[in-house]
Amino acid sequence: MRTELILKKGFFSGLAILPFLFVSCSLDYGTQNEQQKRILPEMILSDVNFARIEKFEETATLQAATLEIFKEDDTIYGNDVSFKSYDNKKVTATGSSEFIKIDNRTSTYQLLGKTNINSIKNGITINSENLKWNDKTSQLTSDDTSVVTIHKLPDAKNNSSLTVTGSGFAFSALSLNYVFNGKVNATIETKN
Repeated sequence: MRTELILKKGFFSGLAILPFLFVSCSLDYGTQNEQQKRILPEMILSDVNFARIEKFEETATLQAATLEIFKEDDTIYGNDVSFKSYDNKKVTATGSSEFIKIDNRTSTYQLLGKTNINSIKNGITINSENLKWNDKTSQLTSDDTSVVTIHKLPDAKNNSSLTVTGSGFAFSALSLNYVFNGKVNATIETKN
């Protein structure tokens, strides 16, 4: 009876340790040069929810499935990202992107993969696969080959809606003007 109990304890202890043998990893990455060490993130965060608070009010939120923080380059990479901006406790813009790269040194945000930005305040929706926001200049741009679609909804002043698709996109959040440097297709729908 005693040996049977010891065997059962040993068997169940072995089962308890078994998962750790397969899923555990070592923090020893072997011999690496300085360049390889910088490739490893300082921190990896999952199911992330960030809020920016200014003057005791929430001005922006960011959610992500995963964020990888690289201290050496002062960059953050994330996937399945969504964000909102607020003004006087009202949502002014929403957005989502499959991937994001935040470069804190240059104050730029690279949005890659299926990206959607909706300016509720201005009634504008922007869709693309590659957009870059420069926080210093308040400009949203694409590269020369990425297709960008803008949809402007009718408002109280204007009864027409506008859809523009093109490449080589640049948008100024200060002046609310945009330009396409490549081919453009546009559709204007009026209610009259």
